Amino acid sequence: MGPVDRINTTHRHWVLPSGDEARDEIPRRVLFPQELERCAEASGFEVLDMSDGTGAGLTDPTACTVARRVQR
Repeated sequence: MGPVDRINTTHRHWVLPSGDEARDEIPRRVLFPQELERCAEASGFEVLDMSDGTGAGLTDPTACTVARRVQR
């Protein structure tokens, strides 16, 4: 992840039982919690919870956000 672009790219490689191999990569933009909340609200969602399960704030890469669509 670069200091400016905040792109986290995951590279995956599988070896299948047949011996064939497959590869792919998934680039993901990393958002700050406040940025994610603003984007969700601007798209008509209300953020209900943001958690990473550690109880120490949003520090773990497995953090998730729960939101619901707001009826307008």
